Amino acid sequence: MFLNMPVETPIETAGLKKRVGLILKLARPHFLVPGALLYAMGAIIAQLRGWSCPLDRAVFGYAVFFLAHLSVSFSNDYHDRNSDRIAGRTFFSGGSGVLLEHRELERAALRIAQALLLLSFVAALAFTIKYGFSAAFLIFATAGGLLGWFYSAPPLKLSYRGLGEAVTALAAGLIMPGMGYFVVSGQLDSWFVMLSVPLTCYGLYFILTVEIPDFEADRAAKKMNIVTRIGVKKASIISLASAIFGTGLLAGLHFLGFSGGAFDLAKLAVLSFLPFAAATASLVALTSKGLSAVRHTAINMFGLVGFLSASVLVLFLELIFR
Repeated sequence: MFLNMPVETPIETAGLKKRVGLILKLARPHFLVPGALLYAMGAIIAQLRGWSCPLDRAVFGYAVFFLAHLSVSFSNDYHDRNSDRIAGRTFFSGGSGVLLEHRELERAALRIAQALLLLSFVAALAFTIKYGFSAAFLIFATAGGLLGWFYSAPPLKLSYRGLGEAVTALAAGLIMPGMGYFVVSGQLDSWFVMLSVPLTCYGLYFILTVEIPDFEADRAAKKMNIVTRIGVKKASIISLASAIFGTGLLAGLHFLGFSGGAFDLAKLAVLSFLPFAAATASLVALTSKGLSAVRHTAINMFGLVGFLSASVLVLFLELIFR
């Protein structure tokens, strides 16, 4: 009986490994990092404000968020595959490039995106029941997942209708950190909603930054966004303005006594000078030295990820040693 069992050949094994590698490339793991940092920021801020949360609940909550966030990578690659054929690929833009070279994986990418979104909903439902949360958590988590899906998916295709920047700013400012805050505190209070206003500025900063290298391809694909409408330089000025507003709002809230109990906004206000400085430097270089769009994006992203990483580290140390 065992003699008749099929044996996997080295060629088949190599093919499977290659397919798995391509699927992992489709996931674009580096885009998951800012989301994880924003979730952690929201969760730590909630704890600094006095709420406690068992580790299993924090991890379960992140799983709900992670599945929906990962779905966006596959969904965007699939639904943007035609415009990506025109665009040049960079570390931050132009998609993963996998579906351009391996069209046989298109159906798999769509199915994976759909499965991840469904799993996120099931996980959110299980989380709500297990921890006795209100239906508001399930609604919030589901709305966030659907917003990410319809960013590029029909029939809404928000990024093609001039709403991509608003969706991303809302996701980065409210939904991503809000998931962490909600999981720990059990609510989204008016205090956090106020804090989300400056954070949305960095969501706008992010999306304008990654849209810039795709300027020509997005215009050819008739994708309606700020960069295709007003051009790279003016979009870069808006990106810088969003960083300035973010810093100004954080500083203003701090001086107005918007402390949130044990939480002090001064640290975030100081650290927010990182994206401010990066946006200033990249705009000056773009204007005076002809800096490439790819380098411009890299500098801005360095400032943003540096701000998020430093913020999470500082807040975590404050939580540990308070």
